[in-house]
Amino acid sequence: MSTYKLAFSEKLAEAAQFVMEDGLEDEGARQTVLYLSRLSAEISLKALLEKAGVPIEMIRGRSHDLMKLLSDLSKCQIQKNLIHGVPYWISASDIRGQTVDPRFGNATVGTLLEGEKVGASKYPNGIRYGEVQKDFPAEILCRMAKLIVEWAKQHWETIRVQPT
Repeated sequence: MSTYKLAFSEKLAEAAQFVMEDGLEDEGARQTVLYLSRLSAEISLKALLEKAGVPIEMIRGRSHDLMKLLSDLSKCQIQKNLIHGVPYWISASDIRGQTVDPRFGNATVGTLLEGEKVGASKYPNGIRYGEVQKDFPAEILCRMAKLIVEWAKQHWETIRVQPT
């Protein structure tokens, strides 16, 4: 039985989408979308790490640190068909370069998950508490959460810790 569930992450992303579609006119709605989107990303990353074979204790030790979870995921591998349908093992850091919104060159999963480096509020407390949350647009983070879930589903069966 797994500890971290991709289905839970997917529901969080769907809830963020629902709130977003209801309107982001008030700050509470925007804050909710930011929080649910980043929480969905956290659970997705943890579910992927668990599926890859990373010990639960190590995953728990990362707490809510999205940058460290992303770094840990980069030490895993996925299979991807690169040439003529032939599968190759590549780094799961592939997720970092996934474009969330093609209108913005830096709107990649890696850039968005590492938002604290460029001044975004620290997740989760900086989003849950305080007067103003600084982050990327809620719509972009909502799309990011959904994209991570889809990427996880696509690579679920092949993800593994990189052999040493």
